[in-house]
Amino acid sequence: MRLIAAVLAFAALATPALAREQIPAEERLGPYSAQLPACNDSAVIAKIQKRFASKESRYWASDLTILGVDHIRPTAMRPNGLDLIPRRYCEGVATISNRKTSRIYYSIIEDAGMIGMTWGIHFCVQAYDRNWASAPDCKMARP
Repeated sequence: MRLIAAVLAFAALATPALAREQIPAEERLGPYSAQLPACNDSAVIAKIQKRFASKESRYWASDLTILGVDHIRPTAMRPNGLDLIPRRYCEGVATISNRKTSRIYYSIIEDAGMIGMTWGIHFCVQAYDRNWASAPDCKMARP
């Protein structure tokens, strides 16, 4: 009897009626273009460097900066579905001004910049996520 109930429950979950419709974001009334800069684009890295230095200075009374990012690679593009805001996920190794290196995870998000006029960035530098915004261990900044 339990076997039959389990089979029926599994069959109910497998029906396509429960799957959500995914209309690509590019086909909306106010469409997205899904044209995002590459992970290693100099403007992307510069924005991360500027925001990291600002955060360290303002909130942590620290003079740490990101000197550069190496071993950059894309990890995902739109992993949450075609109908959501386009995002490109990336990772690399950041060299910090204290001569240490740390993994950095970031996403480039369409229309998430100043008043939605350009792309925006969400990033997390491992060991420097002091307010645990992407805790644990930058997991919330990864796809």
